[in-house]
Amino acid sequence: MNPWRLINPIISLLARSPIHFVVSHQLLVVSFSGAKSGKQYLVPLSYHKHSSSYTCVTLRSNIWWRNLKSLPKTKIWLKGHLVDVDLTLEFKDDKSVENTLREIVTNNRIEAFFANIKLQKDGEPIQSDLFKAAQLHTVLTFKLSS
Repeated sequence: MNPWRLINPIISLLARSPIHFVVSHQLLVVSFSGAKSGKQYLVPLSYHKHSSSYTCVTLRSNIWWRNLKSLPKTKIWLKGHLVDVDLTLEFKDDKSVENTLREIVTNNRIEAFFANIKLQKDGEPIQSDLFKAAQLHTVLTFKLSS
């Protein structure tokens, strides 16, 4: 059994509760409807903040993100609040994904572990691992709507 099927609903509930601060410093929860089913989904993701946007990555083999391909906007739970965001996905340009992964995993052993990228002693990612990982990941960028 996939452990994320148990963990994700608990994290999603926590992120939307009054005690969201336990996880909201590193996680957001993307909220969307299934493209075919219409079912509501909540998916927690670790994020990296850049001024008014938040960048997340997920494996392309995870099929949930494909529901977002036709959506220019969605909602995320961020620091206990449901907010509207503009959405950009990158899964076709591996070089762009590689650059984003480099930024995310440099000096971040936890993110590097989850992306299956080894880091050198100086904290820089091993280029061959980064290259392979870029071919396997999708980058999601959420920009706060004005």
